[in-house]
Amino acid sequence: MTGTITCLNCGNAFTGNYCSNCGEKVLHDHDKTIAHFLEDGVHFITHFEGKFFTTLKTIFRWPGKLSVDYCRGVRQPYFKPLSFFLMIVILYLLFPRFQGLNMTLAGHMGQGPTYGAYATAKVEQYLQHHPGTTIQQLAEKFAKKSEKTSKILLFIIIPFTALPLWLMAFKRRKYYYEHLVLSTEINAFFLLFGFLIFPLILAGWDMLGRWLKVPNHQLADMWLGIVAYTTFAIFTATALKRFYQYKWKYNLAILLVMLAIHILIIYFVYKFILFITIFALL
Repeated sequence: MTGTITCLNCGNAFTGNYCSNCGEKVLHDHDKTIAHFLEDGVHFITHFEGKFFTTLKTIFRWPGKLSVDYCRGVRQPYFKPLSFFLMIVILYLLFPRFQGLNMTLAGHMGQGPTYGAYATAKVEQYLQHHPGTTIQQLAEKFAKKSEKTSKILLFIIIPFTALPLWLMAFKRRKYYYEHLVLSTEINAFFLLFGFLIFPLILAGWDMLGRWLKVPNHQLADMWLGIVAYTTFAIFTATALKRFYQYKWKYNLAILLVMLAIHILIIYFVYKFILFITIFALL
């Protein structure tokens, strides 16, 4: 392009094909053809698939590498970590049969020493203020709200996981933002493997058990669960080592603390926030 062009979007004067201020592209006659319209669609699909599968491969083959590269400025080959996490949540939403971290009303009430008593009191209070409602009706109403809300609220586990990472790695002088990136990668793997891939493995295991007419394979299921959490622990340990460059002994200590905190976040903090959120929406 020759001559000065005024950007139609921001009014900036520039030369070339793209605005130097906002990045708006100069429209040409070719951009108005059906062929270009189709080209845009093909470009989006190939661009999306390329970055998505590159990100997926990197996470599985080199835990922590995505976070290291992204924080030092190598971003072009990858999906943005938060966008990748969003894609996992969308996939999770498309498979409602995978209950995952969702929980029934009775499950919240049965949380025992954590917030079970609080949940029970809230239910009793609700029923008193809605005398025509039975607990079964409330449970059904709660389940409908919880099905999607439980998945959308998964985003809160990212900052909660990043906080202990920041505290334990304070001497590394990293920005809290960098810990958020690593937290996003760790939790993306947690959701992807624990609530998408692993349920498929369990479903296949179940079908195999019925086909072989094995009367009792609950023990095998328990071992599969142990394998799943061990896989997550190995992934987290490798990601921590690559990202923070800890010595292995210190890395193991950090890992054990991290896993304990993560369990607390998932099975208490997240579920408690989910419960009070659902009740606020009823």
